[in-house]
Amino acid sequence: MKHKLIQAIGAGFVAATAGAFAGDVTVIPVSEPEPCGDWCDTLKNIGTVYKDKENPFIQEVKFFGRAHQQWGHTDGEIGGTDFHEEGDELRRLRFGTSVKFLNGFQLKARANFENGGFRSTSIRYSGFDELNLEYDIGDVAGFEDVTVGYGRYKVAFGGEEHESSKKIKTVERSLINNFYAPDRATGVLIEAERNDIDLTLGVFTVEGDPETFGQWNGGIAYYGSLAFEAGEGDVTLDLLINDATAEESEVIDYEWASSATFETEVGGFDLFTNATYGETHAGDNVYGIVIMPSKELIEDKLEAVVRYQWARSSGADLLRPQSRNTRNAAGLDGVNIPRGDEHHSIYGGLNYFVCDHNAKLMTGVEFETVDGGDADTDATTLWLAARMYF
Repeated sequence: MKHKLIQAIGAGFVAATAGAFAGDVTVIPVSEPEPCGDWCDTLKNIGTVYKDKENPFIQEVKFFGRAHQQWGHTDGEIGGTDFHEEGDELRRLRFGTSVKFLNGFQLKARANFENGGFRSTSIRYSGFDELNLEYDIGDVAGFEDVTVGYGRYKVAFGGEEHESSKKIKTVERSLINNFYAPDRATGVLIEAERNDIDLTLGVFTVEGDPETFGQWNGGIAYYGSLAFEAGEGDVTLDLLINDATAEESEVIDYEWASSATFETEVGGFDLFTNATYGETHAGDNVYGIVIMPSKELIEDKLEAVVRYQWARSSGADLLRPQSRNTRNAAGLDGVNIPRGDEHHSIYGGLNYFVCDHNAKLMTGVEFETVDGGDADTDATTLWLAARMYF
C-alpha cells in the first residue's frame, strides 16, 4: 500500500532528525557572523514608518504582515481503507498596523486575507485577526508596566499558543493545543509585572463574531496567566474558566482548562514541555503532554526539532486527527474519520532560516494515530512550508 511506503520514508526522516538529539551534538560554528544583507535588514525594519517619542500626539506608526504558504502529502488508513492526498494552502496572510499615541495609548489592527483552506490559495478579506485599544498605565499599587486593553484578542492559552505563528518550530501546533485554543475573543485584557512575575488577566464574552467584536448577551469566560523564571528555566501557568452553557459557547468549547509549560536548556538543547488538563461541557476530561526538544545544527541557520504529543480523553469519541492534513486528505477521498479517545503524534523537522524567523523554510514529517471509536486511524504527513513576516 502506498501509505506504507511514505511511512517508511517518514520514519527515515524522523530517525535522521532524531539522530541530531542522540549523544553529543556540536553546533557547526560560524567563524564570523555574516550580515544578512540589506534586503534582510529592510524586511526586519520596513514596518516602522514613524517613531518620535518626543511627539506629544503620535509616538510611533508601524505596519506589519505575514505570509505563510505550505504543502502537505498525507497517507493514511482507517479500518483497512486507505486514503492519500496532497495539496498546498495559503495558511496565513495577514496585514495590519499599530499606532502609539498620546503617550500611553496603542491601537492595533490586524486583518486576515487568506480565504480558502486545503488546496486553496484564494485571497480575500475574511475578518480581523485582532483589533484592540490598550492604555499603558505604568506603575500602580506595587505593580509595574500595567496595561489595560479592550477589543478582539488572541487568547494565549497553552504553551504552544503563547508562541506566535511567526516563530513556531513546527508547521502545525499539536492536537492537544488546538483542542483547547480558543477562537479570537472579545473582552478586557490586563497585563502587569510584580516581583519578576508577568501576570495576565482577561474577561471575555463567549459570543463570537467572524469579523470584529463579539456581543455580551451570553456567558463570560475568565482567563489568567503567570510567567516567571524557576529551576533554570521559564514557567508559564494558564487557567481558563468558561462560565457559560454549551449552547452559549462559541469561542471556547469547554468548561475549563489548565496548562503548565516549562522551557529550559539541557546540554545545549532547547527543551519545551507542556501538560494540559481540562473538562468539557459534558463532564469528560481531556488531557495530554507535549515534549519538544530542538537544536541548532548550524548557528542561526539550520535547526532540528522533534515533538512528541500524547492526548487522552475520559469520554469516547472526543479526539480526532488534525484537520491539517489528515482529515482534509481523508475527506477528499470520501473516507469518514471516526473519533477516538487516545491520540499519539510524533513530528520531526528541519527549519532553515534565510533571514531569522522573518524568512524561513520548514520541512517535516508527522505520524499520528487515533485509537478507540469505530476504527483506529493511522496517518503520515510530509510537510513543506515557506514563511515570512515583517
